[in-house]
Amino acid sequence: MNSPVAARLPATWSVHWARLSDTGSAWFALTLVLLNSLIGVSFWASGRGDVLWFDLLISNSIGFAAWGLGRLLTRGGRQAGLLVRSLIIAPVSVVVGVAFTGLTTGALPPFFAAGSGKIWLHLLPTFVAASVVCALVTILFQSMRMRTALETEKRRAAELRQSETAARLAMLQAQIEPHFLFNTLANVQSLISRDPERATQMLDHLNRYLRASLSRTRKPQSLLQEELTLIDALLSIAAIRLGQRLHYRIEVPDALRDLVLPPLLLQPLVENALLHGIEPAVDGGSITVSATREAGQLVLSVLDTGVGLGVSSHVHGGVGLSNVRTRLHTLYGERASLSVSGNAGGGVTARLIIPV
Repeated sequence: MNSPVAARLPATWSVHWARLSDTGSAWFALTLVLLNSLIGVSFWASGRGDVLWFDLLISNSIGFAAWGLGRLLTRGGRQAGLLVRSLIIAPVSVVVGVAFTGLTTGALPPFFAAGSGKIWLHLLPTFVAASVVCALVTILFQSMRMRTALETEKRRAAELRQSETAARLAMLQAQIEPHFLFNTLANVQSLISRDPERATQMLDHLNRYLRASLSRTRKPQSLLQEELTLIDALLSIAAIRLGQRLHYRIEVPDALRDLVLPPLLLQPLVENALLHGIEPAVDGGSITVSATREAGQLVLSVLDTGVGLGVSSHVHGGVGLSNVRTRLHTLYGERASLSVSGNAGGGVTARLIIPV
């Protein structure tokens, strides 16, 4: 800048103008210019000012002086309070702004000369207006900072709750996975020497189960179809181990298979039916996995024709069902439920209801 006005700018003002070159600060500067100009136009329209361009110049000089003084007082990281801005920054910015305008126009008012009382009296409305504007702007920015801080705190609290929930679910999931894996490996080991063909079939189903399980355990949600693939592999392994003592069916409509379902909610119900329903029964039994959609909720049922309630003492309090109840409460609160009831013809039905 080579104009006479630029030549008289103090060094600190040049630094501040340089910082206004980025996009965010440019918008702030534009807003400040508009606010200052609005005040200048108001003074000119009320008849207290001289000419419009002079009132615009002096109002912007005062406004930017107040902004610059505020920045200088807050360099240490502390924000200037309401009283400081209204009783110190505002009056000083009026003197600085008027002096700057006088320097740029060649008519510097004699603030401290004889008869300067008229000048101070003439500037009295400007002092009042500057103090009021500083107070209003301070209140506005303080409320904006408080709102931003509150939103940041809420976001951090939500992220913390989400992290705690993810950690809790991962812990519960880690308690379920090894149970099935270790049992299957033990069965494969026992079959290798006496029935290699069945051991190979079991390993094939285990490989299918692990392939499907690997991607599922790395994400918080999966599709019902993915869970059914795992359950089919699990029941296929159990059918090899139990032979004719186990029959199973999966009756789920294709329209429901693409619904989102958190992992390891359905599988423990199937494992519970195997462990506490079919295996204790001398003649074994059957397991039917079904799904329906009722009133905006997904209803998953695992029905077995095993020994029924009262024979196995762990059917209500096992680790698998306990974890399912805990995960349901963590994920859905009171909107989801798990019930276990005896069938009229024998066996047990576990019914899982979750919102779609």
